[in-house]
Amino acid sequence: MLVSLALSLFLLCHRTGKVDVHSSDMLALLHFKKTIAAAGDPNGARKSWNKSTPFCRWDGVFCTRKHPGRVIALDLSGQGLSGPISPYLGNLTLLRELTLSDNSLSGPLPPLNRLHRLEVGS
Repeated sequence: MLVSLALSLFLLCHRTGKVDVHSSDMLALLHFKKTIAAAGDPNGARKSWNKSTPFCRWDGVFCTRKHPGRVIALDLSGQGLSGPISPYLGNLTLLRELTLSDNSLSGPLPPLNRLHRLEVGS
């Protein structure tokens, strides 16, 4: 899995000729999509999540203007998603809001200790 992530990053950098330091956010989201697609996305909520559309325009993904290309919020509430929560969400290091309510996600909560900016909602 780690090799696949590294290879994807290499190919992305090789194609563009430069290193996109924020592509880890896109890769984290794509891994989450893959995990959910294997378990359940009955409404096709993640259809917009593909490489032909900039990931900051994907449904439920919100990026910051201050740090272009960095995800600060992920709202996937009420999407009918099932399966485990991908540990790769822990790579969204500028994430402040994570909303996964009203889904059927299961399994243990992965380590998210790199999400120092995550806020507790009211």
